[in-house]
Amino acid sequence: MTGRTKRTGMAMIAAAAVPLAAVAAVPVGLAAQNRCEFRDDVELTGPASGTLDVDAGAGRLIITGGEVTGEVRVEALLCASDQDRLEALRVSLDGTELRTEYPRRMGGWGNNYARIDLRVQVPSGLHIRVVDGSGSTEIAGVGDVEIRDGSGSMSLQEVGSVVIEDGSGSLRISDVTGDIDIQDGSGSLAIRSVTGDVVISDGSGSVRVEGVGGTVRIDEVGSGGVTVRDVGGDLIVTDGRRERIRYSDIRGTLDLPPARRRGRGN
Repeated sequence: MTGRTKRTGMAMIAAAAVPLAAVAAVPVGLAAQNRCEFRDDVELTGPASGTLDVDAGAGRLIITGGEVTGEVRVEALLCASDQDRLEALRVSLDGTELRTEYPRRMGGWGNNYARIDLRVQVPSGLHIRVVDGSGSTEIAGVGDVEIRDGSGSMSLQEVGSVVIEDGSGSLRISDVTGDIDIQDGSGSLAIRSVTGDVVISDGSGSVRVEGVGGTVRIDEVGSGGVTVRDVGGDLIVTDGRRERIRYSDIRGTLDLPPARRRGRGN
């Protein structure tokens, strides 16, 4: 591993490996997400292997594939509301693991915050596994993607297969060459241009799926409506109200829940 730290605030942040037990995310209030009173910039590089594991807490995460060959490049912006929180922030790249560390027992809302914004460049086709606390996530041009996310919007584009466990926040996924499996808590969900199958379990929020080569299966439908179009395989919905499901151009078999009231067709 090689690392270079650029001091732009009042503290020098060292790049060192961090045990998983030490990672604790600090909530970031909405008003503080774009603020950075105390800051440092950290740059890290390391060799790329078959998989990159990312453990991110609070902050924005951007992962882009195809811009580098044979290595992982990380640009980290460390932001905090005060000096003590800034000094407690850490980021490390150790082999195939990118880790962050946050202040412990120093949380707070409103004017108190600590976050790490990560911009990561990797070779195209690299397998990405992410555990994320809060903040937006953008991933493009990589291989298979596995994500366990707490909150924040998420955008995936031009990736392999996708597996997501999401707490809250909107999901936008497009141009997927494999299958998609999503367990979503709340927030809207939009999926477009998928070669394989799509499986969804949704808590609340609208669901829109279009341009799927395989089968679409929705096992749980929350409070939002469902729109599905242009599916090469079957459309299977095992939950919800049929009258809230809109579909068109389904070239396989339809398997939908029975209608609960008359007067509205599809």
